[in-house]
Amino acid sequence: MNNLTLTINGIKITTTPDKTILQAALSAGITIPTLCFDKTLESTGSCWMCIVELKGKNRFVPSCSTAVSEGLVIETENSELHAMRRQSLERLIDEHCGDCMGPCELSCPAGCNIPEFIAGIASGNDDEAIRIIRETIPLPGILGRVCPAPCEDECRRHGIDEPVSICALKRHAADRDMQSASPYIPETAEKTGKHVAIVGAGPAGLTAAYYLLVQGHDVTIFDAHPEPGGMMRYGIPRFRLPEAVIESDIEPLRRMGADFRMNTSLGKDISASALATQYDALFLALGAQKASPMGIPGENLPEVKSGIAFLHDAACGKATKPGKRVLVIGGGNTAIDAARTALRLGAEKVTILYRRTREEMPANQAEIGEAIREGVELQTLAAPISISADGALLDVTIQAMRPGDADNSGRRRPVPVPGSAYTIQAETIITATGQQVAYPNEAPDLNLNPDGTLAVSRDTFESSTRGIFAGGDCVTGADLAIRAVEQGKKAAHAIDRYLQGMRIEKPANAFNSSYGPKDKAPAAFYARRTPKPRIAVPEIEPEQRVPGFTEVVMGYDPVDARTEAMRCLQCRCSAVENCRLRELAARYLPDYTCRQVDHPEFGIAITPDILLEREKCVDCGICVRTIEEMETAKTPDYRKLAASCPTGALSVPAEKK
Repeated sequence: MNNLTLTINGIKITTTPDKTILQAALSAGITIPTLCFDKTLESTGSCWMCIVELKGKNRFVPSCSTAVSEGLVIETENSELHAMRRQSLERLIDEHCGDCMGPCELSCPAGCNIPEFIAGIASGNDDEAIRIIRETIPLPGILGRVCPAPCEDECRRHGIDEPVSICALKRHAADRDMQSASPYIPETAEKTGKHVAIVGAGPAGLTAAYYLLVQGHDVTIFDAHPEPGGMMRYGIPRFRLPEAVIESDIEPLRRMGADFRMNTSLGKDISASALATQYDALFLALGAQKASPMGIPGENLPEVKSGIAFLHDAACGKATKPGKRVLVIGGGNTAIDAARTALRLGAEKVTILYRRTREEMPANQAEIGEAIREGVELQTLAAPISISADGALLDVTIQAMRPGDADNSGRRRPVPVPGSAYTIQAETIITATGQQVAYPNEAPDLNLNPDGTLAVSRDTFESSTRGIFAGGDCVTGADLAIRAVEQGKKAAHAIDRYLQGMRIEKPANAFNSSYGPKDKAPAAFYARRTPKPRIAVPEIEPEQRVPGFTEVVMGYDPVDARTEAMRCLQCRCSAVENCRLRELAARYLPDYTCRQVDHPEFGIAITPDILLEREKCVDCGICVRTIEEMETAKTPDYRKLAASCPTGALSVPAEKK
């Protein structure tokens, strides 16, 4: 057979006449995007993703079915081909119906692979569950207790009954690991010889340290407190987060070689400029540990304490009795924790004052409920306007409020009600109206935002000074621990690239198909599931909690954990890591939003050997052609059939894997 010559993307290629353009390109190491092509099959489909342009002929042809010929000049990528592939993909994806990733993991700031770790617990493999969790969340025992669980807000079981208790299951895996004779420690890469300094041993700093250690870098962590943990240790009371849990989550860092330098303050004992010179990179992860002022007369009286200082003293065992009557001002988690702590320190009446409604309180609603069950009184639509001393008591003048127009947060702005002021008395007032970052002025070369936070690239977390990175509260302002973990992880990725001399780039966003909002999937999706009650997490009865700092929530036992885990709908597609459709969409439709359409033929069929999810099928024809080639076999090769599917529409049932 005589050879012939053609040109693809300016490269001359010699091939044989029996080849298609696609085969000739592949043999020359030139990649052409495909969806319905399978090199093990004789015939081909017609998805038109492998379309190429025949130059000089003004023709666009599918490369998988077009034979080569002498002298062809072919282009595989240009603006016209890109647009045509986009159009073909849009048509396919709008008819495709399925979740690439579960809504739960998409809503997790840290990107935890929730379906997989829950599947581990459901199968009784808690070791696998904790391994999966720690790939993205290095503090599972802590976050399993204090995270407000945005993942549960998006769980697809909302369309059936109640969301899966994801946070409690994360805690279960962490607690089982804590009790293990050999707790999970991740494998670390070979030592790089690079050394990173981290200032701040809170969630952002610990997370960055964890992933930098995994990459083989040495890490030294500086913190002003006697022990690591930041606000997790010094701002969250022990009845919510026991010290043993904090230590258990930090222990892997110690065993991986983290060097902790405690009682060391930035601006006093160390400086950012000196650290940047002594180490290969610096990560600033300072917490928001300065109380925001209320701006009212009398707030500086000695009987008025900040929630942050009050909780810090309680955590260190230095708290004094706050008196019989305590007033807590604020609606966040710090206010709730301070109120519950005051009860445990002997207060007989604790009242929380908040200027908006209960539904608008930023605190975790479950924690608000816990406080009320323990005896805390809640007064909403009320704001203090002045404080004055009256002997051993404090007089607090309060203004009644009403909801006004919506503000930038989406909540209705509280508006004073004229002539509604009244006075109540308390022995101690605890203020919890916000927290700020107290960044020392010893590093003027680092740019600050008007609110006092550090200015960094939101893609790379690098500051205005090369080699100095920052994340967590010192960048965002006071925020959730899970968001600090997210920033610590992303910053570690950027620092790793920086240390390798690579360009620091924001990781590309993966394309995600979706069934739609949490409770708006096709009706048949929900119809195939039987309602099952959510397993309640055991708690100590309210009357047994106060006084005392014993942990209130006890966690699942193994049986309840597996029962609850089996409620998970496993929305994540089995082919999410190798789906050809998703790969193409990420390349050609990076910002595309799936159009919500009706799927009257939605259906899922399962046999003991194979699972068919018809809504994920794009009619590529590969499965039909694969079956045709299996006609002589007595038993079809179901694994091969499932592996041939480019979109996850066919898969092997979990028990067969």
